[in-house]
Amino acid sequence: MRSKAAAVLLAPSFMLLLAFVILPLLWVARVSFNTTVDGAYMVSALTLENYTRFLGSPWYLVNTLWFSIRIAVLSTVISVALAYPMALYIARTSGAQKSILMTMVLSPLLIGLVTLVYGWIVIFRGGGLLNSLMIALRVYDEPVRYMWDLKGVVILLVYIGMPYIVLSLLDSIERINPSLVEAARNVGASPWTAFWKITFPLTMPGLHAGLIIVFSLNFAAFAVPLMVGANDTQMIGLVIYREALLNNDLPFASSLSVIMVAANALILTGMGFVFGRLILNRLEATR
Repeated sequence: MRSKAAAVLLAPSFMLLLAFVILPLLWVARVSFNTTVDGAYMVSALTLENYTRFLGSPWYLVNTLWFSIRIAVLSTVISVALAYPMALYIARTSGAQKSILMTMVLSPLLIGLVTLVYGWIVIFRGGGLLNSLMIALRVYDEPVRYMWDLKGVVILLVYIGMPYIVLSLLDSIERINPSLVEAARNVGASPWTAFWKITFPLTMPGLHAGLIIVFSLNFAAFAVPLMVGANDTQMIGLVIYREALLNNDLPFASSLSVIMVAANALILTGMGFVFGRLILNRLEATR
């Protein structure tokens, strides 16, 4: 009886998943084996040419796949470094202060992505707020280029990704018994030692969840590098856009999409294995 009730409750979600995720992915995978012919949209085929064109090219592997991974890793690591202090501070607050801080953290998620990026374009431009503030503070003497540059892309990816990691960490931090950290401090542990030996291991599940979301978003980023990056930015999501809509090479774009999904899944699987081992080792150490 319970299984039937569960099946009825899950059926709408499964149908939506099937219609908007699984079937489109299967269609993309099928198209990736087609070929492009001059004067035609595409021709049905079963060829690996589109995959060998990318995977057999050192230039694509280094300047597109590896480049996208590096940018995703960099922006994700910076997001984690900035999110931890914020999550720790919010966890210690309560009432109106916590509500205000949570609203500020969630604000990037409450604004449309295009609107958000255009707002940052105003901040990034040569005489914009960021350059004016940095020059006023004498951090540097002349405007720094953020628009059409990787610096702007990384800053925006960090800004968009931080809320996900803060929320994931906050859930884990609030589950930690405060007496554990207090006991460590009472026996002479420094704040850093207490964090590294107690808080960090206990928040690894939340960190893992946040990393999965943020790395995936950064690796497949499209709108941010399109609107802020240089014309020759080779992040894989942007390359897929160019091949599909500008070069009208849908089979090659589809193969890139499959490769992007496969690479992301492989990286996340490895990440899950590492976190699983770390958490397991931590549990064994506490026995």
